[in-house]
Amino acid sequence: MRTKDQEASAHQPSTPSTAAGADSAGPAAPARTEDPPSANQDGGPSKPEPKPWRGRILYFVGLIIMALSLRHAVTGISPILNRVQEDVALGAAGATVLGMLPTIAFGVAGFVAPIFIRRLGPARMAVVAMALGALGTVLRVLGDSAAGFLVFGAIALFGMGIGNVVGPPLVKRYFPDRQGAAMTVLTLMTQAGATVPAMLAVPMSNAAGWRVSIASYAVLMVLAALPWIAASIRSGKEGSAAAANAGGNQPAAQKAGLRKLFTNPISLGGAIFYGMAALNTYAMLAWLPTIFQAQGLSEAEAAGMYSIYTFLTLPMALITPIVATRMKNPFWLGLLFPAASIIGYLGIMTAPGAAAVWAFVAGISGGAFPFAMVMFNLRTRTPEGSSTVTGFGLGIGYAFGTVGPLLGGLLSTLSGGWTLPLVVLIAAAVVMAVAARMLTGNRIFEDAA
Repeated sequence: MRTKDQEASAHQPSTPSTAAGADSAGPAAPARTEDPPSANQDGGPSKPEPKPWRGRILYFVGLIIMALSLRHAVTGISPILNRVQEDVALGAAGATVLGMLPTIAFGVAGFVAPIFIRRLGPARMAVVAMALGALGTVLRVLGDSAAGFLVFGAIALFGMGIGNVVGPPLVKRYFPDRQGAAMTVLTLMTQAGATVPAMLAVPMSNAAGWRVSIASYAVLMVLAALPWIAASIRSGKEGSAAAANAGGNQPAAQKAGLRKLFTNPISLGGAIFYGMAALNTYAMLAWLPTIFQAQGLSEAEAAGMYSIYTFLTLPMALITPIVATRMKNPFWLGLLFPAASIIGYLGIMTAPGAAAVWAFVAGISGGAFPFAMVMFNLRTRTPEGSSTVTGFGLGIGYAFGTVGPLLGGLLSTLSGGWTLPLVVLIAAAVVMAVAARMLTGNRIFEDAA
């Protein structure tokens, strides 16, 4: 009979060293599972020794394709919305619902996904995410019903929301020794996956119609699922392997109910940090051009300032994960993002003549999202803990993201200008700075859960 350790090790992929040992004439080393990373003197998990990429290239490619698949239903429709409305009875109310669907679906997925990730493992949930996304993407364009377009769109977005949550646990599971590089790729490709569909929507619609333009991304999602199908098959019962790898910390991640999530400094700080970042960012994405026009800029000039603000998300997605994983005290990096928002908003209110400067400074705050995702991994010990903290943070965060544009518009209407909305957003950035201290503290989520 095999021992429990041998049963668990049977589900683990062979490393080059174990494969070589199997071919040698000497006695085989006793099988054992890999211990979870131990905490270092600063309270964070000690960094695993870097391992060769060999044997993980397929998963790395899967991570890239999955990240590219997580935003096309958000950005690939707006440029061709008029064409969609011509064929689908999607009136003004339907267009409003369509605009709110991404943050709602992402928020719901944030709360739901960790439950299934703990039961099935991140690789299998990546397959589920891509399957739901592909199915919804295709079905939404097959009919002319507004209800069908919205319902199947919500299914596609829910799948993408699961993909948002499952990304960090996949990095934690398959790239624990290269989290900086893997998280950089994940966040950068997610940003690219938002930019490219917006650029290609009109040309693809001109060439093949809007239905093909939207549905074509289902192919990308099917391709993204293939490496994770292979990972699920290779690891066998991934949930059992996850429990074995997590050791004594697994129950802490599994039993982290809402009360503990709201009292644990890591999960609570992460949720507040991500929530305030989403509140600010989505409000700016909705209203920044209007704010600049109210300050006297022309429509074209305001659009230029808006492009500066949005462009900063790409370099920040590239730089932030690398810097965060190398800093002994990442709080100072976390503080940079709310500080950038505060300085940018104050500049817009007091010196609108330097609009380009303030758009650039405020755009630096876009690094808050990749920073939070990296910290969700750095301040957890296991993939299950990572999925729990990530899901909670994204669930709360996207709820605030939904409120941001509505709050900005309401406050502007009530006050007759944009000073009050900007002051409220400054206050939110101050709260975000406090949350950065909580999120970056020298502690591990599972140890305090």
